[in-house]
Parts: sequence; C-alpha cells; structure tokens
Amino acid sequence: MPMTARDRRTLIIGGVILGVMLVGYLLLNVVLGGGDDTGGAALPPISVGPSQSTQTPTQGPTATGSPVINFTGRDPFSIPGALATTTVPTSTTTTTSTTTTTATTTTTTTPPTSPPTQPGGGSSITIGGHTVVLLDTFTSGGGEVAQVEVDGKVYSVSEGETFAQGQFELITISGDCATFLYGDEQFTLCATSPK
Repeated sequence: MPMTARDRRTLIIGGVILGVMLVGYLLLNVVLGGGDDTGGAALPPISVGPSQSTQTPTQGPTATGSPVINFTGRDPFSIPGALATTTVPTSTTTTTSTTTTTATTTTTTTPPTSPPTQPGGGSSITIGGHTVVLLDTFTSGGGEVAQVEVDGKVYSVSEGETFAQGQFELITISGDCATFLYGDEQFTLCATSPK
C-alpha cells in the first residue's frame, strides 16, 4: 500500500516532536545534570584490579537521625479513657523515730469513679448515694407505669410499688411526672420527652 501525502505529513510532524523531546531530555538530564540541587552524595571512584589505595576513615551516621513519625490519632478499637477501669495506687510512708525506727507502707487502691450520666431538665436526682432517673411514663394494661433507672438498672413500676431492693416507692404518676419516696424523703421527677 503506497503512502499518501497525509501519512507522510503525520510521520514528519511526529518525528519532529519526538526529536525535540529527545533533545530536551538529553539537554536537561545529561548535559546540565538534571537540575538536582539536593547536594546528593557522589559515588566513590571505582577501580578495577588490585591497587594500593589509602582510604581515609569515613564517619558514621550523622546526629540528625531519621525523621520521627508522630501519630496523634487514637486507636479506634481501644476502650476510651472515660470507660476504662484502672486502679490508682496510693502509697503513704510513715516513719516514726523513737529508740527504734519503724517504717510502715500502706497501699490503698481506689478505683476511679465515673460520673453518672444525668439527663437535664429535672428528670434525674442523686439521693442517698443513688442516681434516680425517670425515663418515661406510659399506660400498660389499663394502669399507669413509670420506667425508672436507679444506678444504671431500669425498673418498670406501678403506683404503690417498691423497687431497687425496696429502697424506693412510686407514690403517684401525673402525666410525664412521678412522685417517689426514699426513706422519708419525697421527691418528684418529670420525664423529658426527646423532640
């Protein structure tokens, strides 16, 4: 198949472009040194065969060292610090000096106390060391029922019932509010409806 004028023109233009690119590459990398201004280390001279060379001792690694990678994120699979249970040892040393010296070391381990989660809006109270939260009031089986959480344990109680090992009593339910009795202390909590 003979070459047409169009094919010949395409080959000539492609050849010129390829030639310019090759000359540019050779000019930048071979003749001008590639423009590498990083000051890279030069290679030592290579000698072939046995020779008497006097080598100067080389220095070891410099004091700059390798870069330190500082990862400041947290492990997504680790337990968050607020939920982790740890023991905090407390050490007390008492030295009493009389005719003899006595040293006593007392170690007390106290687990950290996590703050109880208390929803706002008057729906919780801490009374007698117990955190009481009114979660909801609803009607079940024709009677009103209150869902109450005491120290993380949830109870569903009706009016007049005792709960939490008999320490609390539900006196009345009125709408979203409930009145309770702890010992001889009476208190009222109102459930906050999420909106």
